[in-house]
Amino acid sequence: MKSDNRSLDHIALLLALYCLSASAGFLSGKLTTDNRQPITLQKDQRPLIPTINIEGIRNGLLYGSIKGSARIVIGSEILTQSGVFALDASSLLFNEVAIIIPDNAQFVASNRGKKYYPVFSSAGERITPKNRLYFETKREVEAAGYLP
Repeated sequence: MKSDNRSLDHIALLLALYCLSASAGFLSGKLTTDNRQPITLQKDQRPLIPTINIEGIRNGLLYGSIKGSARIVIGSEILTQSGVFALDASSLLFNEVAIIIPDNAQFVASNRGKKYYPVFSSAGERITPKNRLYFETKREVEAAGYLP
């Protein structure tokens, strides 16, 4: 039994040495045959391309820069010269929510509430779009358990 274990140990050791020598040979061959040249950085000599760089909005102002003869129009402001800018971003800072009301819908209710309203009433328009449920008739909305 001990001789069987010894022979298995010898085989495992030989196999490990073979794998190690094969990988070492592969890697050394790979290192000696790699003929890539180092990269040298050079100044870009190409003509300037007009560029607008928007950095972001801070304290209600849109910050960025213009390089070259680019033109940027934001609201009533038109910028055409190279340089940095900080413009009032209030014309960009609005959130418009379009709500599509199904055809023939006359009433709306919230899936979180107990009351229903006419679709175009001020109370109906205040319901969050994702919570809206639409109904065609009073009978239908009241059958669903909503109250006027």
